[in-house]
Amino acid sequence: MGRAFLTIQSIFFATYLLLSAAPIQAEEPKKDIREFTEHFIDPSGDYSPWMFIPESNIKTISSTELPGLLMIEEAGKGEDIKGILKDPINLEDYTLPFEYHLAWLQPEEKAGDAQTNYAIGLNLAVTFSDPSTWPEDRTQMPPDTRSLQLFVVRIGNYGEVYREGVAQLRFGDLNYGDPSPEAYFVYGRGDLTPNVNGNWHIPYMWVGYEPPKKGDHGCAFHWSWGKHGGPAQSGGLQDVRFRVRVITPTKIEIGFGYGYVAGWRMRVIDLSRFGPVTGVWELGPIVSLDNWMADEMAHEIDVHPVPVLDPPNTGGHAYTIDYMEMYGSGPENFDHLSNDFNIPGTIPFLKFFIEGDGLFDTWSNPGYLTVTFSGKKTSWAMCPMLDAQMTSGLGYVELDKFEPPLELEIGFVAPDDSIPWNLWHSIGIIDERGGSHYWSPTIQNIPGKGRFYVNSVSQDPYELAENPDVDIRFAEEVPQSVMTHEPLRMLIQFMDKSHIRVGLRGPDTEPWHFSEPFDTSEQWGEIEKFSLPCPGSTVGLKGAKVGNYPRHLRFLIDYIRYGYGTSD
Repeated sequence: MGRAFLTIQSIFFATYLLLSAAPIQAEEPKKDIREFTEHFIDPSGDYSPWMFIPESNIKTISSTELPGLLMIEEAGKGEDIKGILKDPINLEDYTLPFEYHLAWLQPEEKAGDAQTNYAIGLNLAVTFSDPSTWPEDRTQMPPDTRSLQLFVVRIGNYGEVYREGVAQLRFGDLNYGDPSPEAYFVYGRGDLTPNVNGNWHIPYMWVGYEPPKKGDHGCAFHWSWGKHGGPAQSGGLQDVRFRVRVITPTKIEIGFGYGYVAGWRMRVIDLSRFGPVTGVWELGPIVSLDNWMADEMAHEIDVHPVPVLDPPNTGGHAYTIDYMEMYGSGPENFDHLSNDFNIPGTIPFLKFFIEGDGLFDTWSNPGYLTVTFSGKKTSWAMCPMLDAQMTSGLGYVELDKFEPPLELEIGFVAPDDSIPWNLWHSIGIIDERGGSHYWSPTIQNIPGKGRFYVNSVSQDPYELAENPDVDIRFAEEVPQSVMTHEPLRMLIQFMDKSHIRVGLRGPDTEPWHFSEPFDTSEQWGEIEKFSLPCPGSTVGLKGAKVGNYPRHLRFLIDYIRYGYGTSD
């Protein structure tokens, strides 16, 4: 059991190796960065406090024509279109770190016989100047301001051999040997940092036939008819997305992602040579509509002869933004990681590291995060992306800086009880003497016996495990009518530095069934810090017989909520 336990434990603990070691300060945020989140679902079409400039180059803009999407048609004036906030973000007004996520849908790939050239992406401008010197005109940059733009670029034309597109792109390195006269790539520009500029070399895959050689049989008309992954991702509910993390006034990260694939290609921007950032002057979407692609970019993409590019266009299709999400991701505002999963289409790995063997989506069961298990591995987990103090590879919430009470609540609909399953949280605790303790509050189902609360994950799907280090118990057994309710709700509370407990209930109108408080001071001392819990499941154990079809074991997570205080 020891080896298996350490293997499972390492899956979840390894996540925290990726977390930032940024210093934290316990200050109350003056403003809530989440106010800038926009999903374009207001029936009135209101998407303030965002605005799009310049108005002279916007023919139409609407969030009601395609509800849930912002549709932009340009007016042909040859000016870049940018989305910005009506007021800049003064870093003194917000708690760091915070994140911004932007999702675009690709324009139609089959857009006629002419070149279809466009660049859609992310714009960021930060200033190092005194806020008292900032201009009132949002279209004017303050002194000492630097910027970058990160684009998904598409040049050329789709597939069929009779289309000219950009002929020298065929079979090239830029399009990964695609016989189609087109290419997609991620490209950065700007004066903020050189390590973002140029081609990011993020690959994609083209599908079709290898072109036939002279005299060979083959499909000469449709050599290449589709692109998948990376900057070419299209044809699904998610296409391409961008990410900005403002971690400290001298450290920012920027990244690119695509489709349903969990994870990001990130780059770190060290701004210490310029001094601390005082404000984010611009942050939002951008469409390149001037001559930059033809006059500058075409000369820098290592294609010879240098492509002669037509002006940016989408073949008559609008530019479409899916969402813009903002939230804090530090211990001061860890409650921002809460999610009710009530907006289908928002991907879960904005706020969580997705690990192991689970397909996560918010589409198949609206109002829930659906986690479908394939059966080929033993576990899955979703660990919150929290910037926190680092110890031994783990990101911790320090109770001296963030005083309890603190709590986590999850509501979920379990799989079929005719097969074994569990759902648990991976929590690492460090005591005042530096000792480490591992606690996994778990709901475990054993067919024919019922559902149980336990403090450790069992490696036998038909037996319960003990955890003498954290031995939380209920004075009375929680009724099975509560344990089998849909959704079942589980509450984990850090009541103070030496007491933790668990609550369970069915309907949210019913009272909690609380465990007896566990006094850590009697066992191993007060709690110094703890890692924010990772929900997960070890369901694919030998003997569990969960498999794939006809099982398709599935959890429906109704919500995950983090917060200060304790529920009664």
